Amino acid sequence: MKGVVYLGESEVEVREFPVPEPGPGEVLVESKVAGLCGSDLHKYHNTREWAEERKGMISGHEPTGVVAGLGVGVRNVAVGDRVCVYHSLGCGHCPVCLAGTPVFCANEGAFGRTRDGSHADFVLTDARFCLPLPEQLSFAVGAQLACTAGTAFSALQKIPIRSRGALVVFGLGPVGLTALLMAKASGFETVGFDVSPYRIDLAKRLGGGSIHNASEVDPELVVADATDGRGACGVIECSGNEIARTQTAAVAARHATVVFVGAGGESITLVPTYVIHKELTIKGNSVYSMSVYFDAVDFLLRHSVPLDDMVTHRFRLDQAVEAFKLFDTGETGKVIFDWEM
Repeated sequence: MKGVVYLGESEVEVREFPVPEPGPGEVLVESKVAGLCGSDLHKYHNTREWAEERKGMISGHEPTGVVAGLGVGVRNVAVGDRVCVYHSLGCGHCPVCLAGTPVFCANEGAFGRTRDGSHADFVLTDARFCLPLPEQLSFAVGAQLACTAGTAFSALQKIPIRSRGALVVFGLGPVGLTALLMAKASGFETVGFDVSPYRIDLAKRLGGGSIHNASEVDPELVVADATDGRGACGVIECSGNEIARTQTAAVAARHATVVFVGAGGESITLVPTYVIHKELTIKGNSVYSMSVYFDAVDFLLRHSVPLDDMVTHRFRLDQAVEAFKLFDTGETGKVIFDWEM
């Protein structure tokens, strides 16, 4: 089989690997779609020394496909099942793992980071990470649910739904734009901010609501105008930008909830007057739990959210060099490897 390997210094390579054999409790998944995620770029830009230490580990952490083989003792899936593979790994036995949140495990790992990942013709996984993907949802949507869409839905669930309330999203990359589209489907009045003309145009084309370039307008004034001065009942920060982080509290209404998702600088600066006088609730969101996956699937089956249209570029696996170079420009929506091209 073929798989993608980081070489360091913004280079990748497609190599040949043996098809893995599933051991006890393991499942072999034949890849159908695998996504590229913003966090992949951190590894893409890493040093050659770091890449050498990985000893040819396969990249990628958004796997989805069809079960191709079962190890001894596997009962939760069968050959031929369509699955999304949860990407965050843990020991499987501690309280946080048993709660479906291995991202918080002391031994946390991830596909493409601590074991061979999804940018390959086949993926070997523990059976417990195989989540059912209904026929009504495409493999492209499944790949998004594996990380970006699952994370966006989890962040959105932390904001109480209030009728006719406004929800603001800073940063309209795949996670932020998905959160915005899901919020609109939930009945929020949505306002989105970014500084990338490409992402702003994509958000407008997908019907994300009121979309603005934060470098050309004052978000506080825009939101105040859109809400008759009340402010937003929910704010999701996905950019990781220091300025945007500060603006979250400024655009928030009294008793609003602000959720921080985007990784960025080491600190988050909020104006105490806003936080205290508005009695804001501040939350963080790190990926999502396995139980949230099922809620997200149910949501997508009941609401029209254009996640398939989020995919702007599809590549074959042997086009990995081109795929990473394009994705690194930021001039894309969701980028995927597609085995059905």
